[in-house]
Amino acid sequence: MENPFYITGIIPESYFCDREKETSWIVRTLENKAHILLTSPRRMGKTQLIRHVFEQPSIKDNCYTFYTDIYPTTSLHELVLFLSKEIYTVLVPKGKNVLNKFLAALHSLEGSFGYDPVSNMPTFNIKLGDILSPELTLEEIFRYLEQADKPCIFAIDEFQQIANYPEKNVEAMLRTYIQKMNNCLFIYAGSNRHVLENMFNSAAKPFYNSAEQIYLDRISKDVYTAFAEEQFAKSGRRIAPNALSLAYDLFEGHTYYVHNVLHNAFAYIDHEKTIDETDINKILSDILEEKGRSFASVMNQLNYQQKETLVAIAKEGKASGVTSVAYVKKHALKSPSSVQYAISALLDKQLLTYQNDGRTKLYSISDRFLEMWICRSY
Repeated sequence: MENPFYITGIIPESYFCDREKETSWIVRTLENKAHILLTSPRRMGKTQLIRHVFEQPSIKDNCYTFYTDIYPTTSLHELVLFLSKEIYTVLVPKGKNVLNKFLAALHSLEGSFGYDPVSNMPTFNIKLGDILSPELTLEEIFRYLEQADKPCIFAIDEFQQIANYPEKNVEAMLRTYIQKMNNCLFIYAGSNRHVLENMFNSAAKPFYNSAEQIYLDRISKDVYTAFAEEQFAKSGRRIAPNALSLAYDLFEGHTYYVHNVLHNAFAYIDHEKTIDETDINKILSDILEEKGRSFASVMNQLNYQQKETLVAIAKEGKASGVTSVAYVKKHALKSPSSVQYAISALLDKQLLTYQNDGRTKLYSISDRFLEMWICRSY
């Protein structure tokens, strides 16, 4: 049987766990013509949720849907390349007429597309060097989306990256185009909460108050364990309830990590055996050992203050009052100011995340496997 605990690729509908409330809210918000800001800790399932929403009949049957992750981009040129490539890729199966309307809209890139001699279809071979005027090409992309023959929904993941571009006023430029559009809605997604919240909640920023906001939290334990037990049972496999409970509790329901452990349990534990807590702990140890070298490389790229701050937060699990004298003394850190600088750098590197608890920020390691490896290694 196919492993039901997907950790890569698009999750088929039959293996998608819950998110019914979030799916319904996003679909309803889009149907009401509002943009969305979707934030979550890393690997909580926001990308899969977006793709799941795109598969809902009211969206799939009536809209063009686009998704691109701009985390690798470092400039406006690259953003334009990623947006245009995603539109091209989605439209190719829609037929030559639909695709040609998009290509005709990109006057600034005219002549940059090749043709497949067999299918007589354009091929996307645009390079960064072909984008001579990214501002103009961006305007053409948005003009196409506005004039497309169907409503469009464009999800841009890790949207906070635009704040790091060297070009000035990228946020203002994008906002200027988007606020004039009636035919395209945007889902801005990301895991760097402190940057995204500043972009959308600060009155001084162009995107202020321009999107409905949703935070993606963990799936409840009862719902997730019932789903996991059902998946094992469908394949004639057995897993003890306490083993499922342990897998969930180890990561406090953080979807990717629980899925990863259960994926390995499904794949590598003897089919005749009832999976128990010992098996879950062994699988976790194997995962951490496998990832150890890459985690050591991450730590080696940090300066001493950043490293000791990261270790201290890992030991706490969730840390508050991190710049207090008491916290600094407890973990033998250098000073409150050095911790403040280290936390800012670790947030930028996305090694840390936080959640608000009233007026207090609770900091934790973004990668739960990294957190566990640090606790075992330091």
